Amino acid sequence: MELTVGQEEKYRQAANDFGKAMEIRTSMNLRVARRVTAILRIGMVSFGVVAVILLSMLYSFTSKMDEMIVALNTMNHQFSSMSDDMTKMKTTMFAMERNISHMPAVTLATRDIRNTIGGMRVEIGGMKKTVANLNYEVHGITNQVGNMTWQMSLLDPAVRHMGRDVNRMSGPMRMFNQINPFE
Repeated sequence: MELTVGQEEKYRQAANDFGKAMEIRTSMNLRVARRVTAILRIGMVSFGVVAVILLSMLYSFTSKMDEMIVALNTMNHQFSSMSDDMTKMKTTMFAMERNISHMPAVTLATRDIRNTIGGMRVEIGGMKKTVANLNYEVHGITNQVGNMTWQMSLLDPAVRHMGRDVNRMSGPMRMFNQINPFE
């Protein structure tokens, strides 16, 4: 089977067009390969920078581990001490409240004395004013002591809970101190 000149020319043209298309495809593949290579290089450099930053953070964190554990232990001790002090203050406040509650009875007793002793009316009048002021102040103090006692009773569990939380928070730090690779 012989080809005509026109067919031969079409085949040559098709072969030339195919060769050009292959060259274009090859040049596009090279451009894409260069871009992917550049992106991979930038990604690896970025990954390396992040790794260095993380390693430096890990080193700085582990190098201060002992100081952090000492600080947390100190905080734990201080909170425990505060909790004990709060308990003592609460007991004292209850005792003060109980002792101050007898003052209104003293006021009533002085009123009865004023009615029975006529010769000391002027002095009793002064005492009455003093005792009334004292009664007013004692009622204010009683209310304030009751309020402080109530606030201390609310604060005491929170301080104990904080002491337990500080002790619990220092647990992982103690574990990190045992496995610290930089010691």
